[in-house]
Amino acid sequence: MKRKLSFVTALWWEILLAILGLFLVLLAGKQPRPSETENRMLAGFPEVSAQSVVSGDFMSGFESYLSDGFFGRQGVIDFSERLLGRFSTLKGDELFAARAADMEQRLAEEGAMQAQADAPQTDVEAVEADSAPEAATAALIEADDDMEEDVDAGEQLSGEGLPVTAENSYLWLKRVDGGRKIIYKYDNAQIQSYSETLKYIRALLPDDGVVCFTQVPLAQIANRWTDQRDTYCGWGSTVELVLEKCLEGTQGIYVFNTMEILEPHMDGDVPMFYHTDHHWTAEGAYLVLEQMLKAQHLPVIPYDEYTYKSMKGKTNGDGRSDTFNALYPLLPGHSYVVTRRTDATEIHLMNYGHASYTTFMNNSRQPWRRVVTGANTGRKALVICDSFGNALTPYLLPYYDEVHMCDFRVNYYDKAAAGGSIGELIAYHGIDDVYIITSTANGLRKDNSLKYLPMYLAG
Repeated sequence: MKRKLSFVTALWWEILLAILGLFLVLLAGKQPRPSETENRMLAGFPEVSAQSVVSGDFMSGFESYLSDGFFGRQGVIDFSERLLGRFSTLKGDELFAARAADMEQRLAEEGAMQAQADAPQTDVEAVEADSAPEAATAALIEADDDMEEDVDAGEQLSGEGLPVTAENSYLWLKRVDGGRKIIYKYDNAQIQSYSETLKYIRALLPDDGVVCFTQVPLAQIANRWTDQRDTYCGWGSTVELVLEKCLEGTQGIYVFNTMEILEPHMDGDVPMFYHTDHHWTAEGAYLVLEQMLKAQHLPVIPYDEYTYKSMKGKTNGDGRSDTFNALYPLLPGHSYVVTRRTDATEIHLMNYGHASYTTFMNNSRQPWRRVVTGANTGRKALVICDSFGNALTPYLLPYYDEVHMCDFRVNYYDKAAAGGSIGELIAYHGIDDVYIITSTANGLRKDNSLKYLPMYLAG
């Protein structure tokens, strides 16, 4: 009798758990949607078809959906991170390094299962001209994602005290003892290939058009320096140096070293990067755009001439909070999400009701964004970016009649939905200047910059 009662009890528990699981699945969002804290698209419910079931794509997509969609997901994540942080055996710099590596990987992997198949790379003949062999171009050095290497004081890799060789360039933190902690290693052959992409974009623009490029480190890297001043005293990158070398003799392309521009300001009272988020601040983005505007001999509107709404965000597990300063545009711009070239739906330019990074440009939108500024300058700009472009773009509005945006990450840009390739839409909208703003998570070591951007550019 006891054995029968135990069996019935266990059976009822299994039934109740199955009902609870089904209930949670029904509560979960069915459509792909952005995660504010992770700044990536959460998986939606996969398409059900005989082909997807047989190929295994349905089960793979369903697993991603369950992982991203369960009820109360963010609360569980926040609790888990606090718990792991409390009991972690990692100390000091190891914990900072682990956080940086984790965020880099999470951002780089987003959309990996949604690779576009509608535009083969062979369409981009101009981009591939004079580039490295296909195998070298496609070989992303993912093994280096976790690579860190100490270079002792006085020991240099080559040339004028800068870590750079014929094969590789580097991003590093400066140690207080005079040495360097190498964070990322870049393949210079891939930088050469990317320079051809920039030349291709420049060729799409009018004679007086410009291309401005910068790569921004994640906040986890910046905080690793500023929160450990007994260990680190600065940072640097030779990636931009190599890229400029590859672009020698090309007019109208500017490369900006964000780490070099922001370094003098990292010790100030105004933060350049957030602690509860992996992005740079609006103030940091402004300083980089200031240099871009000066390079074009444009007058720079002072930061304080804008009016801002300051919003204090949530406190993280370390007891820190951030203030998100969202500007009000000088002119009443109108913002639209555009599909199929001409189908436009107006949305708010900024999201002043959200105390998070999603306030800037009202979050990333796909496939195409168009902002009509009313500035009457006679010029139009396109910002090709990941989410790091959202903090910079508001400061561009006074300089252009229209500012367009597209996110070049694999799960954000869709040629069919946009109504054409990026190159075709540059021509269609009459774009004069292009600004490329990418984080290191999607930058010059990653598929999104090295593979998908050239793919999306092709007509």
